[in-house]
Amino acid sequence: MKALDDIDRKLIALLQDNARLSTVALAKAVGLSRSTVQERLQRLENAGVIAQYTVRLGSGGDPLQAWLLLRYADGFSCDDVMPSLARLPQVQQAFSVAGEIDLVVLVCADTPGQLADLREAIAMLKGVDDVTTLTVLRTTLDRR
Repeated sequence: MKALDDIDRKLIALLQDNARLSTVALAKAVGLSRSTVQERLQRLENAGVIAQYTVRLGSGGDPLQAWLLLRYADGFSCDDVMPSLARLPQVQQAFSVAGEIDLVVLVCADTPGQLADLREAIAMLKGVDDVTTLTVLRTTLDRR
């Protein structure tokens, strides 16, 4: 795939702000024809740059979010812990990382009590040695 240019980046930014923008509106915003924008979007999709179009919920019912920093117990790995984490619907994302922390997990809960219960449940999973909780106070930028 050819490198992204400024127009590709602008299309991506527009879609990140509002994935429901029509091709006509996108074309007008970047100064190209509708068909050219359709071809660019198709190229970005085929290359995996755009993986999906989705809905991001507004602040009307923001859940409580937290990043859990997990360390594995001796002899355990991501392959041992992830199947149990994947069964928990509150687990939104998980990232295997290098360094003192082994796994960074984004979780959502409706209340602080539910977050505490979820954290305890994850801390008790086989293969988890330690959990540090970083509660999200405010989202200041989200380009997902």
